[in-house]
Amino acid sequence: MKWLNKSTALNFALLFILAFSVAGCGTALSNLSPIQPVHNIAKAMTEQSKNPNEEVVIPAVPSEALAKPVLDKYGMSTVGFRIGKARDANMEALTYIVAFDEFAHADNEWTNFLSEWPETQTQIEIGSGEDRKVVDVIMMSDYPQLFDVQSRQPILTKTEDGITVSIAYWRRPDLDRKYNRGNAFSPFYETEALPQGDKTDVFYVKITNNRSENIIFDVKKCQIIDQGENLYNGMDYDDLEERFTYMARATGLYVKNGLETARRILIEKRMPIVEKQVGQRRTGIQPGESSEGFLPFVQTKSNAIELQVILPIEKAPPPGGAQRYQTIEFKFPFTHDKGIRVAQPAPRRY
Repeated sequence: MKWLNKSTALNFALLFILAFSVAGCGTALSNLSPIQPVHNIAKAMTEQSKNPNEEVVIPAVPSEALAKPVLDKYGMSTVGFRIGKARDANMEALTYIVAFDEFAHADNEWTNFLSEWPETQTQIEIGSGEDRKVVDVIMMSDYPQLFDVQSRQPILTKTEDGITVSIAYWRRPDLDRKYNRGNAFSPFYETEALPQGDKTDVFYVKITNNRSENIIFDVKKCQIIDQGENLYNGMDYDDLEERFTYMARATGLYVKNGLETARRILIEKRMPIVEKQVGQRRTGIQPGESSEGFLPFVQTKSNAIELQVILPIEKAPPPGGAQRYQTIEFKFPFTHDKGIRVAQPAPRRY
């Protein structure tokens, strides 16, 4: 009998520990972001040690002999890498994800690093034409003060041709906590019943124009592409307004106030009109200015794993010149985790 009591007590203890562990895992997952920047090198090393195969990219700095001296000089280190097969790691396009040792954004150091990097990049980019290897440099930082609306997630920054773009993902619970409150729906409000194609994934974007000409930015031309080449388009104010019509309970003052919030926080609404054409007005950023705000996309599918967020920006030609507009595609690598997505808290009013 005593043995039975001890056994029963032990079973209850084990069940309690198991329940506590499961609850702890659920709590941890619910606090994570379902979309995160790139893959972490430490994680890749663990995966490769357990299962060394060509599907895991070698987690070393590509062309380390050339890149490391410049990274070290400016106190930067590699924290992520482009996803691909190991045999192609030094043959195709490379993306360096770098960060300062203190994992904080420093404009001066980033600018100084970029002034010296092109010479090293030229040495790494061997070949010509289709065989040329393209090298991108993206900085990951944890600097919420970079944005007017401070981010809870890591920020990716890329600079090209005098244009600097920074981007961070916003979880739905964080959006609800900030905007789905009082007498207003969040502009990104959604119910669990909505199909995936009517839900959103929301990023916060800041664009700085250090060129001498205007740049043009159209959120409807922005896209996310996953490993299966599925496309998820950027959404504008009209798309968000239409979404409310799909939700029977989203009516009246709550919707009106939510759309008023959208006009204040969407990047498309915070950009000035920089060019007027027949029948249309194009928004963008004037020389020496910055614009920032939220940019929603159609929500990614549950089986998406590797994501590339693509933000096309048009460069206006110099005045009086015969050149055409040229487009730069700013590409940022992210990863999607279905398990974390499922564990996210349900939509909530505050």
